[in-house]
Amino acid sequence: MMDFLINENELAALCGLPHIQQLAYLRGIRPYMDVKTGVVGVKRRISHQSIAEQLYIEPHQGIKSHTWSRDQVRRAVSGLARAGVITLQSEGLHLILKCQLASLGYFVQNKAAINPPQQGTTLSSSQSLENTGLLGINTLKADIDEMPKAATPLKEDNYYIFLLSKFEKFWDLYPLKKSKPKAWDAYQALNPTAELLTQIDSALQKQIQLHQQQQSQGQWVAAWKFPANWLVQRCWEDEIQIDVCQETNNAVHETNYKKQPVRDLFWVSWVTITSPPSGHSK
Repeated sequence: MMDFLINENELAALCGLPHIQQLAYLRGIRPYMDVKTGVVGVKRRISHQSIAEQLYIEPHQGIKSHTWSRDQVRRAVSGLARAGVITLQSEGLHLILKCQLASLGYFVQNKAAINPPQQGTTLSSSQSLENTGLLGINTLKADIDEMPKAATPLKEDNYYIFLLSKFEKFWDLYPLKKSKPKAWDAYQALNPTAELLTQIDSALQKQIQLHQQQQSQGQWVAAWKFPANWLVQRCWEDEIQIDVCQETNNAVHETNYKKQPVRDLFWVSWVTITSPPSGHSK
């Protein structure tokens, strides 16, 4: 964690909000913001539990200890989002959000202000312009030139958020929900493109459809693999032929239809055996 600066916009937005929302932002969120992007939760993960731990009040003389639940913190984070202080950029596995009003890249300006060679040049120019009336103008121009440009989100951060959202959809779709952290690691290890993610989702949907169809026909169906194994083994590349399953179903119906006369023949034979011969007196 590093030193951080709260600006006037942030303070104005926090003013009047419940104390738990203000503390959640000042203690559990803002100190961990990436000053280049304004994003929290990518380079250093946070969670509703970690924020709750930051808000814990230790017992002292005359002061009782107090803890906040994760549900209370979750509602506080949602309140900050409604107030426009932050925006939520993920759900589920990791908590990722962005501080909308925070100043970005302020450390660049501080670095420029303590640059010794530039300071020496400025002093030399000040001495030569001291009596010309242009000192204030040149100083103002120098300050404007040194103002940092607005930072843009890193490509890696945007990709991480995109990949996480796609994984959550994959997880919701996959029938067997086991070992989610391992599945997430396997998902990241693929380093997939958007095209590959579309291919994975499409193949998984077809496999689910095939499993359901086979189960409805009373066929034996192999158990689903753990999602991490399914990803590592690249099971989305397995060939799927739903038409074969349909042909098997038609064959079963046709076979049953052909066997029907055989059952009728047995019935006739049984009636013949049990019936008395023709002309036999009772």
